[in-house]
Parts: sequence; structure tokens; C-alpha cells
Amino acid sequence: MKLPKSWNEVTVSQWVELNSIDPNEFNSVFLHTLEAVSILLDTDPEELEELSPEQLIDIASEVSFIKREPSNKPKQAVKGFMLKPLDALTLGEFIDLEHYISQSVQNFTLLLSILYKRWKRDEWGNLVFEPYVYSIMSRKDTFQDVSINEVFGAVNNYVNYSNDFKQRYENLFNPVIEQDEEVELDAEDLKAEQEEKVFTKWSWEKLLYDIANEDLTKIDAVTDLPLVFVFNMLSMVEELQLNKA
Repeated sequence: MKLPKSWNEVTVSQWVELNSIDPNEFNSVFLHTLEAVSILLDTDPEELEELSPEQLIDIASEVSFIKREPSNKPKQAVKGFMLKPLDALTLGEFIDLEHYISQSVQNFTLLLSILYKRWKRDEWGNLVFEPYVYSIMSRKDTFQDVSINEVFGAVNNYVNYSNDFKQRYENLFNPVIEQDEEVELDAEDLKAEQEEKVFTKWSWEKLLYDIANEDLTKIDAVTDLPLVFVFNMLSMVEELQLNKA
């Protein structure tokens, strides 16, 4: 029975399984622990059912590191892929990251497939990353057997970057306003609320459509634009419009 001694010996797929466990699905802490240990040992939980609670407690203590988060310092190069600097993200990459980050555990390898790129050096020695035209679905399995300690920080750092980015450009992100449940909305308010929901649903598509000047053939070119450049320009346009008003 070879137990991992640290997150270095736990793969991405095992980490995803561990974090997908719902404690409420188990009738006891014993069964919950049994499931976690079986994932770390890559074995069927039934094979561990003969263990006594005392034995299981001893095993659980050996893998107590799972109560802590993996390293927040990601490895820059993994399996021939390089971690792209977050400030160099394109608008298209950011939109997809925001889509998948809402379920970061289930979509963990998809997120890695966006953050890590193939790369090369140009004639001047500059680092050049591949364009975002590949299928992340076909690439996600590449990261299944990578140590979670090597890549956890890549996604975690993106979450922090995303939060800071939205705060930096908070004027361009619509805040969700909670309605007082006791206040009854009239027909006009209900219509406005419904319109807001529709706008929120299609907000990214609407942004791309507007930037492309309603020309669908230019959407790909828009998604390739640098994220920070796009939002700086949008901020400038909004500020100029406010000053005119």
C-alpha cells in the first residue's frame, strides 16, 4: 500500500476526484475518509472496507497534507508547454477562462489547456506563444497525470488576477444588484429585470459583436486582441462619453 507523502505525488486527476467528493453523500466520516484514501491509492473503496477504523485513521494521518492546498507557485514549463503571462492574455482566452472558472474543479484541465501554451523563440530571442486556435478539449487529457503541485498555482493565480482585473475595470463590469424580496416589482421593473438577465447571458457575445462593428467575419480578429488593450480602450471610450454627457 503505497501512499503519497505530499501533493508532489498526487496527480491532477486524483486532485479533481478528491475535490469532487461531496461529504453529504456519505453516512459517516469513516466512509468519506475511505473514499479519499481509495482515490489516493488508485484502488476500489471496497478493497479497503476490511480495514478497521483505527487502521484507517492511521492511514488518514499519513495523508493529512490533503487538508492543505497544493503549492501556489506553478511550474513554468510542463510537458513541453509554457505558462503564458496573465498580462499577455487575449480577449478570447479571458472570455473562455471566465466561462470555465465558474466550475474550476470540474474544468481544471480545460483551464490548464488555456493557460499553458506551446511556444518558441523568434529571431530576436523573444518568447512567442502559439495562437489560440487549437482545441482545448483534445488537449485537456495531457494534464491529467501531471503533479497537482506543479500546476495548481496556475489556476489559483488566474483567479486572483481575474478578481483584480474586474476591480481595476469595475466600471465595465455590471455588478449584480440584490433585490429586496419584500418589494413587489411592477410591470416596468419586471421588464427591465428580464432585459438585464438577457443582457448578462449574452454580454460577452454582445461585446465581441460591438467591437467587430457588427461584422461577424471580424470576430476572430477581435478575440485575438490583447485583453488589457481592449479594456483600456473601452475605459477610454466610456470616460469620453461621460465627459460629453
